[in-house]
Amino acid sequence: MRSNGWRILVGCLLLTCATVPVWAGADSAQETAVAPAASQLSLKQCIDIALENNPTLMIAGERLHIASKDVSDAYGSFLPDISLNRNWNKSDRTDFDVTTFQPVLTDSIQLRDYYTDDLVTWYSQTNVPVGLEDQTIHSKYKDWNARASLNLFGGFSKFATLNSAKHNKEASKATLAYNRELVIQDVLTAYYNLVRYLNLEQVALEARDQAAKELERTETYFRLGSAAKSDVLQQKVRLENTKLDLVVGHNNVAKAFADLAYVMNRPLAQQFSVDGSVLETDFEVEPVEALYGEALRQRLDLFSSQEALAARRSDVTTASGNLWPQINLNGSYTRYNNESPYKFGAQESETVSYGYSVSWNIFDRMRTVNSRSRAKANARIAEYELEQARLNAQVEIRQLHNGLVEARERANVSHETIEQSREELRSAQERFRVGAGTTLDVITAQVNLANSRSQEVQAKCDFLIARAQLNRAVGRPVWRMGS
Repeated sequence: MRSNGWRILVGCLLLTCATVPVWAGADSAQETAVAPAASQLSLKQCIDIALENNPTLMIAGERLHIASKDVSDAYGSFLPDISLNRNWNKSDRTDFDVTTFQPVLTDSIQLRDYYTDDLVTWYSQTNVPVGLEDQTIHSKYKDWNARASLNLFGGFSKFATLNSAKHNKEASKATLAYNRELVIQDVLTAYYNLVRYLNLEQVALEARDQAAKELERTETYFRLGSAAKSDVLQQKVRLENTKLDLVVGHNNVAKAFADLAYVMNRPLAQQFSVDGSVLETDFEVEPVEALYGEALRQRLDLFSSQEALAARRSDVTTASGNLWPQINLNGSYTRYNNESPYKFGAQESETVSYGYSVSWNIFDRMRTVNSRSRAKANARIAEYELEQARLNAQVEIRQLHNGLVEARERANVSHETIEQSREELRSAQERFRVGAGTTLDVITAQVNLANSRSQEVQAKCDFLIARAQLNRAVGRPVWRMGS
């Protein structure tokens, strides 16, 4: 004889059953979802695909290329500027309505030569205008010259610029390597999450099958008269809930696959399967105290910040260059040929010149002082950013280490709980069979077993993701073959 309390419980379960949504064709859809895909990609293959033509890495690579060219430019400032020039010019000049003259002999005079005692006649000449005409004058000019100049001293700015360029290049190189590790970390996280949700979907599928078998068994007991109608209704509610869990699991798998395809730079990739064995791990956790110093020594983003700080300090010296005098050497050689009737000097000549110049900008409207002040401020900012990055690294390592330890303990507890839940389910089924237990006991044991298996999967994935993130935070390779 069932008590009134059981009747109230049955009524609540009926109400719950009435509110559970009906998913048309859910069973067939889930059976298809867990079917193996046509091909399988290992974790290494996914990483290789993600690293190939990754936009973030390509951008970082181009920035490294630019930094390398800046170093070449800085070396070039120690070399002289040399230029060669060649000029050729031909001109035709026409003067219109030019007055023309004709010489005319006028007066004459005879004088005796002192040495020969001969008479010599001297005539005077006058130019008489005779008319107007156009005159064209042809001229050619050609030359070539070579010039060279060298800045001998510029206030040590060239050395500082070179040092800054070298540090910027090293910073770009470290940034590229760090971004590569971030890409690998994203692939690992997405891959583990996909394996996570595939396993959770499998747990939900097995829970649904188990609930269907229990419903069938309970209906058999009901027909035999050893179970009440409320027991059948409770099992139906349980079955519908497992179907809902299976639909949720299927959606999570689809989302996880989309996330993995995205980090692989193939958002429209066809479905593929993954290697579920990656969840096997030894759950080894290192002491956190030794990780701080290791991170400060070899973490790539911290190294990049250190190089950026060194570059900003060199920029201060560069900005101070105009406070010193500038010394320049120069020389040139020119050879030209001028056929113009208006030339000055010879038609063909060459010129060699050389010398030096010293200039000292005494006052430039405070531009150098202000530039130096800005450079110092940028250096202080880089120093503060480095210190903040070190503090953030320590906090991140502590949080990831705590997450790693927590995931390991949850995995250990879940493993023990699974065995306990299986035994509880077996006992609840046996008690219900002999009439010493209730359907609610069986359902509770089923839920506990499914939750324990899900928690074990969650703990393993959380541990692997936290370990990959901790490796990156410490400055180690995020993933090695076989890890």
